[in-house]
Amino acid sequence: MDFFNNIMLSAFSLLAITNPFGMLPVFISMTDDLAGAQRKKLFRLTVYVAALIMVIFTFVGTFVMEHFFQVELSQLRVAGGILLVAMGMKNIIFPSEHKNHDIKDYNVSDSEANQRLVPMAFPLLVGPGALTTIIIINKETGLAITMLAILVTFGIIFVLFLFAHLIERLLGKLAMSVVSRIMQVFIMTIGVKMFVTGIKDIFLL
Repeated sequence: MDFFNNIMLSAFSLLAITNPFGMLPVFISMTDDLAGAQRKKLFRLTVYVAALIMVIFTFVGTFVMEHFFQVELSQLRVAGGILLVAMGMKNIIFPSEHKNHDIKDYNVSDSEANQRLVPMAFPLLVGPGALTTIIIINKETGLAITMLAILVTFGIIFVLFLFAHLIERLLGKLAMSVVSRIMQVFIMTIGVKMFVTGIKDIFLL
C-alpha cells in the first residue's frame, strides 16, 4: 500500500510542477497555424521527448550537468527564460499568417513544425523545477517508484493532449484567436519568471 501511495504522491507532485492543464492552452496557441495531423504528431512527440528527458535526467542528470557541461539548474533557468521570452516576442510581433483552419494546404513544413518541439517539451512542459523534483523523488523513494511515477504522469498528460482538438472546438475559433495572443504574453511572463529566478539563484550561491 505504501508503495502504491508513494507512486501516486510522486505522480501528483510531477503533475503539479509540469502543470499540463495550464500548459495545454499555451501549446494550442503555439500550434494554431498547424494542420490537425501536424499538431497531433507534435503533441505526441512533445510528450515522448519530455518523458524521455525526465527518465534520462533521473539516471544521469546531476552528473551530466555538474561534471560534463558544468552548469547549474540556475543557469538552465536563465537560458530557458531567454528562449521563452524570445519565442513569445517573435509570435506577438510577427504573428503567423496561416490562421484559417479550414484551409487544407498549410505552408508550415514538418521541419518547421518540429522546431517548436524544444520549447514545448523543454522548458515549458519539463522545466528546471520538474528536473529538480525528479531528482528529489529519486533520492527519497528510489528508482522503481520514480520510473512508475513518470509513467503515470506522462500517461495522464498524453490522454489530455490527445483531446486537445476537442477543447479547441469547444472554445471556438474566435476565442482561440484571443487566447492565442494572450498566451504569448504568458509565455513571455513564464520566461521572465524563469530568468529572474535563475539570476537570483546564481547570486545567492
